[in-house]
Amino acid sequence: MRNRVFKHMLQTRGWKYRVFLRYLRFFKYAAFSPTRGEFLESYYVLMRFLDDIVDGDAPLPKGYQNETDYILEKIQFSKNMANPEDEVDYLMLYCFELAEKFGEDFHSETEDILNSLLFDAKRRDKMIIFSNKQLMHHFHILDIRGTIRATLKVFKDDPDKYRLLEPLGVACRYQYDIEDIEADLAAGYVNISQEDCLKFDIEKKDLYDSSSLKIKKWTRQRAFDGMKLLEEHHSILQDTEFSLLERWTFLLVYELPAKKVFKKIISETETI
Repeated sequence: MRNRVFKHMLQTRGWKYRVFLRYLRFFKYAAFSPTRGEFLESYYVLMRFLDDIVDGDAPLPKGYQNETDYILEKIQFSKNMANPEDEVDYLMLYCFELAEKFGEDFHSETEDILNSLLFDAKRRDKMIIFSNKQLMHHFHILDIRGTIRATLKVFKDDPDKYRLLEPLGVACRYQYDIEDIEADLAAGYVNISQEDCLKFDIEKKDLYDSSSLKIKKWTRQRAFDGMKLLEEHHSILQDTEFSLLERWTFLLVYELPAKKVFKKIISETETI
């Protein structure tokens, strides 16, 4: 399953994932213990595959009426881990078995990430505009409390330090908002808050045209805000203890790709 998902990611969105997957493999073989590296790769594939099902990038398995029902079943399975039914269940079991080998538990992080996917499954195709508070709560659970806590555990670090990395996590969310704006709107996901719609005079009809001037102005502001968040991240790093490996991971895997996207958008929208 892992190799199949990797191949699918590169074929459909290689521009987005190629560098990330390269670093994932590098850290697996060069930086971590083999068990931790195997967990990192397998866990990422597991969550990536589930996210693709929710987004419609991978087909919904047979026997389910919709993506919401499928994710709800995976949430239930993650709580008791009994009677696996498909390859996702078996991969989840494998991930938790690997985690036990290096003395970690990822149940709470898995619950956070799956509940975030459930939020997306429920709002797909609906073009619902949420408040900034609702969206930030959703993305905090996914990008920060879920994903960053899990990453820190793999690095043998204190998972409660995830709050120190919140600016980096939010900046990466802004990167995804910019990169995925066309695909998200086409799938009925609106990651533009009610407050921002008001600020940029974005109406419901504008959401059906991701190339509209109003949307471009929003992505430009997102890029500027993202750059400020990266500066804040650097300021926090100066006064905190993270290993050299962690710092290189933050830089190469998260910060530099985000900064590249922000600079590109700022340059392309200079005249608007």
